[in-house]
Amino acid sequence: MPAILSVRPTGSISTVNFDDGTSIRCTRDFIRRSNISRGQEIDPVFVDRLRDSAASDLARVQAERLNQRGRLSRREIAVRMQQAGIQEPHIGTALTELVERGELVDYRVALASTRRNLSRELSRNPDLTWSRFRSTHGRRLALRGFGARDSAQALKQAWTELTEASLARGR
Repeated sequence: MPAILSVRPTGSISTVNFDDGTSIRCTRDFIRRSNISRGQEIDPVFVDRLRDSAASDLARVQAERLNQRGRLSRREIAVRMQQAGIQEPHIGTALTELVERGELVDYRVALASTRRNLSRELSRNPDLTWSRFRSTHGRRLALRGFGARDSAQALKQAWTELTEASLARGR
């Protein structure tokens, strides 16, 4: 039976090392919920389940953390999770869960980014045209992984808000 050699915390993530030379990364909360402790022996049947559960939990926590500020697209979050060593099936599940809960909406992120960039562009170039802005910022959104529909809607919404505000001010 594999035994747990050590549990090393690093921030909110811990590494659990087994005596067979393998290890798993998981959250501290997962360790607490699973009652994992140093010296504990685990039946080999449950080791794979433990690894899979830990990976799913870690992916969910990482996705929530990356989405917290609401400034990254679904694709950007997936890339950062891959760079952190999280495997693809767990990434997809975690992101789908965020989308289903309404916490990760690419359109909202694209709209917020578009509003920021539009005000920045206008401060630099007061004669900015709709076609120029749509062209340059549309490419930026595409490079960040936003879909064509979300990008087009965000660009149009931000530009419409700007023109309505200008009309209201009498310009």
